[in-house]
Amino acid sequence: MSDVLQDLPAFVAESEPWFRSALRTLVEQPTVSPGVDDPKAILAGIEVARQLLSDAGAEIDVVPSGGTPAIIARFAHPAPKAKVVIYNHFDVQPADASKWEQDDPFRFEVREDPEREFLYLGRGTTDDKGPALCAVRAAQWVARHNLPIEVICLWETEEEIGSPNFQDVLESRREVLSGDCVIVSDTIWPSAAQPAISTGLRGGLFATARLRTGAKETHSGLTGGPARNPLRELAGLATAIESAAFWRLDAADPSADEVISFTRSGFDVAYFRESHDLERLATELPLEMMLRLWARPTFEVHGLVGGYQGKGVKSTIPGEGELKFSFRLVPEQHPERLWGRLAEFVRAYNPDIELTRLGSFTPYRGPIEGPVHQAIVHGMTQAFGIEPALVREGGSIGAVPMMNEILGTPVHFLPLSLPEHGYHAPNERFDWKQAKGGIAAFVHVFEQLARG
Repeated sequence: MSDVLQDLPAFVAESEPWFRSALRTLVEQPTVSPGVDDPKAILAGIEVARQLLSDAGAEIDVVPSGGTPAIIARFAHPAPKAKVVIYNHFDVQPADASKWEQDDPFRFEVREDPEREFLYLGRGTTDDKGPALCAVRAAQWVARHNLPIEVICLWETEEEIGSPNFQDVLESRREVLSGDCVIVSDTIWPSAAQPAISTGLRGGLFATARLRTGAKETHSGLTGGPARNPLRELAGLATAIESAAFWRLDAADPSADEVISFTRSGFDVAYFRESHDLERLATELPLEMMLRLWARPTFEVHGLVGGYQGKGVKSTIPGEGELKFSFRLVPEQHPERLWGRLAEFVRAYNPDIELTRLGSFTPYRGPIEGPVHQAIVHGMTQAFGIEPALVREGGSIGAVPMMNEILGTPVHFLPLSLPEHGYHAPNERFDWKQAKGGIAAFVHVFEQLARG
């Protein structure tokens, strides 16, 4: 350990009260993504975050966009040997209080835990306010020791709705944000027992298919047979897509080394099932599950809307219906090509179906070598005591390929969340064991990069 790191264990240990207070401040701002709730809550939360980051010692720039602003917090140095952007998001998913143990998902709670020391409960604790504060605290350590590195914390406020205006932020602040790398801390370890570094994200394509066959619902005894049933036809479309090959084209297989690293990830079938409250799985073979989650495209149906939804059966045929669905894409697949193939497939299957594209993300494969990657591996190994496995993420972060393209810098990942933390789920939580490891990991990364 270099001399400058001698006080790091004490610094991390004394950080819990600050971390708890800061996380409480942020979680109790109900910053649900704009378009879902009133954006006034986001704007009020941005002001609270601006003050918190300013108090932490950063220079603040609240950056306007076509939607809600982003926040740039600069921990500057007069002669930096490196510039690092840490990306997190400040907006959160909606929270249905009826499904939470807490009366109010936005009332921050702390519970002692024998394994994790402290559990921090509330919407946004792990996705993504807790990990964001780990980087902020590490940046404070950098400033205290005057390390020659500039750390920029970039907080988006529209990630949960696909980053529709984030391009505005990146283009207007391209010079400020362009540096040696971007590090994203918004991904998940497969297992609490094995640290992991994400090396890629799946892309996504989201769409609806709508079919109208009548002006109103009709009695199935009077019209059944001659009348077309839009729900049955849309269900048939879903089955046909699942069996088709067009959405699997162009998918790049993971390398042999990647597959070996997947097997080192600590992925456990029972742990996966329990963490996500799943009762039935499509496969229980560990490697097959990992490949399906991280390295293969998927097609999923999210809703079939229309007809009678009450108790029992109402024997009518609906006049219209809607299928909500998405694809997850892997490297070498592209949303534009897939959209063209999907449109052609649907036209051939049923020309009466109206297809609407809702949004898309490009897949991303990050670097797995070079000084930044090695610094992250070193930092996580020092902080958590185990060398991290290299995995991929099954989800998508629209901002990642955008930052890579517009800023022209590689995007890396430093995950801190766990499956049991409940991304997007009721009873979301973060914990001090992950937080203190995250602070230490970021410090080690910054110290390595400050060497130039």
